[in-house]
Amino acid sequence: MSDEGLGVKRVKPLRDQSPSTLRKLTAIRDRLELFLDRRGYDAVSIPIMDSTDLFLRKSGGELASRMYSFTDPAGRAVSLRPEFTASVAQAVIQGALKQPVPQRWQYSGPVFRYEPPSPGDSIEGDGAKEFHQLGAELIGGRGELADAEVVALA
Repeated sequence: MSDEGLGVKRVKPLRDQSPSTLRKLTAIRDRLELFLDRRGYDAVSIPIMDSTDLFLRKSGGELASRMYSFTDPAGRAVSLRPEFTASVAQAVIQGALKQPVPQRWQYSGPVFRYEPPSPGDSIEGDGAKEFHQLGAELIGGRGELADAEVVALA
């Protein structure tokens, strides 16, 4: 049944994943997670929604206009996460993630940002984007060796 048949218009380019695409993406994610795990990066789960202020402190106004933000039923300003770094840093600072430094964390999951279509984009839609992001953070590493580690991971 088409979206129009339900009387609902889908937000584009948010798309369902076909089984074959999902299998390919899952295989890629699993290989990258294993790669990071073998290098000492422990997996962490970060909430998909958090305080809007958390993301604004890290990225400022440039990101503010691209976030999906709203007021929750308790009256708090919250946003769907537009990226992971701020949430991982907050978890470390608040003591939710404890390890001796340097700390090595990896994460994977959806992030949400409005990305205005560029001229010549072949993707139709209104700029709404759901991305799957996988990344790693090295926290408390110092000097050239820490920089070299991060560059080598890339």
